[in-house]
Amino acid sequence: MENKTYFTKIVEEYKKATDYNEELYQNVGKKLYEILFGKVVDFGNGGVINYDTRRIKKLICVDIIFENKSISNNKTDFVFGNFYDINYSCKADCVLAQVLLHHLTDDKKLRKSLSKVKAVLNENGKFIIVEVAFPRFLELFQNIAKPILFNILAMMKKPSLRFLSVKSILALLIEAGFNNIQIQYIATGKRVSPAPVLFPKLRIPGKLYPFRHILIEANK
Repeated sequence: MENKTYFTKIVEEYKKATDYNEELYQNVGKKLYEILFGKVVDFGNGGVINYDTRRIKKLICVDIIFENKSISNNKTDFVFGNFYDINYSCKADCVLAQVLLHHLTDDKKLRKSLSKVKAVLNENGKFIIVEVAFPRFLELFQNIAKPILFNILAMMKKPSLRFLSVKSILALLIEAGFNNIQIQYIATGKRVSPAPVLFPKLRIPGKLYPFRHILIEANK
């Protein structure tokens, strides 16, 4: 299923799942507040701004669900678009992609977009990624079984997605020309909605969540 159609369908359930993940998003937000500066382009944020914007001069939130969204105030714009179609003219100090990469299943387009990110960043700009870190052995198994998994998701009327290991994300960033790449791990919190996209009603204690969230900073 197309991502836009699916997210439009589950928007209310997804919002409740996001609210349930409040502690996780707060933990991420505290880290982002320390790094974000200047003009920031936030891809795929779904209208959820989980970080303090006081140090940000201009915030542009880009998502496939913003077709009918208007500018909220002088500082923040909500713009229709996606990570595969980055506008070269949109220069930024920081580009942010929170839990977005696992939705980008076209490797060729992803590589092209990562190169575009580097091109739109100002000197000393940063590309910041928040993602679920998949263990390498699970990623390899997932890649082998990808056609089967995608067919199962299609039968369930769910969008295709795949998760990347830290090793694979780093390799993509280095290939795109980024350097001085730093990684931090983010605490999950006491409770979590472990699969807010596929199963937005699912809830578990945070200590049972099997994966870790990472924050990656990559310099231009």
